[in-house]
Amino acid sequence: MEVCVQLKVCEGCGCLWYRAQTHESVYCKECASKLRTFPTPESRKRRGRPARKPAANQLTKVWAVAEAAGGAQ
Repeated sequence: MEVCVQLKVCEGCGCLWYRAQTHESVYCKECASKLRTFPTPESRKRRGRPARKPAANQLTKVWAVAEAAGGAQ
């Protein structure tokens, strides 16, 4: 039985390790086990004040003002 492997550098600690070609991980086993306890970006709450969303009718008002100004000339 043959297994195709790649020699990789861990992005966490910098050690060299072998990874099967079919796997996509970028961390060695030790770093992967340490990082499992960290929250995923999707599960984290954003801190601070929520971003203000522009009103949908604000663009319509701008066009209405531009048309009114153009018709008065």
